[in-house]
Amino acid sequence: MNIAVIKPLHTAIRKDVLACVVTGLVFFALPEIDIWVSKQFYDGGVFYLRENTLVTTIYHIFAKIHFAYLLVFLFALAVLSIVKNEAGAKWRKRLRFLLLVLLLVPGLIVNVGLKDNSFGRPRPVHIEQFGGQAEFTPAFVYSGECAKNCSFVSGHAAIATFVIAFAWMFGSRRLFLAGLFAGLAVGMVRIFQGGHFLSDVIFSLWVVYFGTLLLAHQYRFSMSCKNEGPIT
Repeated sequence: MNIAVIKPLHTAIRKDVLACVVTGLVFFALPEIDIWVSKQFYDGGVFYLRENTLVTTIYHIFAKIHFAYLLVFLFALAVLSIVKNEAGAKWRKRLRFLLLVLLLVPGLIVNVGLKDNSFGRPRPVHIEQFGGQAEFTPAFVYSGECAKNCSFVSGHAAIATFVIAFAWMFGSRRLFLAGLFAGLAVGMVRIFQGGHFLSDVIFSLWVVYFGTLLLAHQYRFSMSCKNEGPIT
């Protein structure tokens, strides 16, 4: 399976930007999509897969996996600090990129900027349609019914999609597709639990995609080739 080579950032009309805008317009025009999808996993007053063993295992793994990433990256950087050859410099550059993406995109942008300080969107489990007390709020509409750790966007989907940073680092389309699949799969787990709407998951992937793209551009990593380029 192949995907189009991602175009330079200065391209006038990028297909990825267009696709993101179209996705946003769909959810803005048809917000009931979110309710319909969540209803497929709600019965008898509960999200019936919420306590499923596999679902809860995936939930707990991706709630903590960022700590594992952080420790591994910092340890590897410390070890490589004593390696003075070109290979050591190359890997230090790669690890700095991964660390920056991890901290800025799933960390700062998603979990601090969007979930805690944006639309205040209540989660599915908290709205009237699913036994809660809050009103449903469409994507991109300010609610204020949630003060912190809100529904838009999904932190779990974001950290799962973080795999695409490795795709840019190695110039691997397969890793890119694996990252998108991981983000969607973990995002679906959160939908099963009533923790997020479909739009929360989809736009979590878009945020990680564009955030990683911008940082990859700064590090001169490209999806179109193996990244053995300038070491800085």
